[in-house]
Amino acid sequence: MKASYLICGLYVLMSVVCGENRGIRVYFDDFVVKYKAPDIFVKMDSNLTQSNNRSYINLEVILKKDVNDINVRLSMEFWKPNAKAKMKLYDVRVDGCQLLRSIHQNKLFNVFVKSFKKHANVILMCPLKANYSYKMVNWFLDENDLPAFVPVGKFRTLTEYYTQQRLGIRIVASGDVLAKH
Repeated sequence: MKASYLICGLYVLMSVVCGENRGIRVYFDDFVVKYKAPDIFVKMDSNLTQSNNRSYINLEVILKKDVNDINVRLSMEFWKPNAKAKMKLYDVRVDGCQLLRSIHQNKLFNVFVKSFKKHANVILMCPLKANYSYKMVNWFLDENDLPAFVPVGKFRTLTEYYTQQRLGIRIVASGDVLAKH
């Protein structure tokens, strides 16, 4: 009898840890390339679609020249429903090549990098090659990859990629973390 309680308890614990019953959904309202350096990019296309209560982002990048160094500024603001004040979750600069090569200390960054790698058409690593079509197809943020304590609210991210100490591209994304119905 005790063994069956233990097995049931372990099953419930694993369901919670694995996120099977996660009560949230991440919805992107906007995903916009605000700036791109014309001497770096042949093509930089993105589109955001909504399907089956999920936001999907498709992205294609073709570079004019090899890119050997990438520095990334990552910033995220979050605010809960009915809150007027935004909370800055992070605003950091990281070596993008190092981030692609290894596990970063920040677990949230790891969630994004692993997720990007799952949906990319190539193993992302430096240097990025010229005249290659880098694609991310039907990327979505899987709620099961997020920490269990993610609250309902709104978010805005700013991601800036620098190469040779100058801005190459700026991407702004915003959306909601919604309760599942």
